[in-house]
Amino acid sequence: MTFTPELISGTTVHYYVTCKREAWLYAHKVSADQSDENILMGKALAEIKEKDLHQFPFSNLKFDKIGKERGHYLVTEYKKSFKNPEGAKMQLLFYMYLLKKNLKLKEINGKVISGKKVIYVEGSEENMQMMEKLLEEIATFVSNPLPPKPKKIPFCKKCGYRDYCF
Repeated sequence: MTFTPELISGTTVHYYVTCKREAWLYAHKVSADQSDENILMGKALAEIKEKDLHQFPFSNLKFDKIGKERGHYLVTEYKKSFKNPEGAKMQLLFYMYLLKKNLKLKEINGKVISGKKVIYVEGSEENMQMMEKLLEEIATFVSNPLPPKPKKIPFCKKCGYRDYCF
């Protein structure tokens, strides 16, 4: 199966930054353990947020909030924790990249919020170019016919895909 950047979702980006094997499994529609407590909590949070999600017809974007602030667009994503701040940041940057590209926005920024902690993400040209390269990298990676070998990382203990690895 050949993947293109257009087939990549925010979840795929988040997983790729966290664990490449998890991203490959997700991209190939391998289901995580649906009885895993983290998966169940994520589904419950998604149901609560579903009515407020912004969806766009040109892509599979699902993010929590978008608004205008001081003349530019601001995308906000809420997370239950910051155990993986890099994954959350890259997922948000993915949403910002697609919005900027598809809506031809001049300026867009974002923030990820978990409790009282906030990570700001700048929609700079440098970040947009980095995301474009990352999407190409992910598309090439998930096009491989086989997943990479499992690699033990700190996230494994709470991963819904752990049964596919160890």
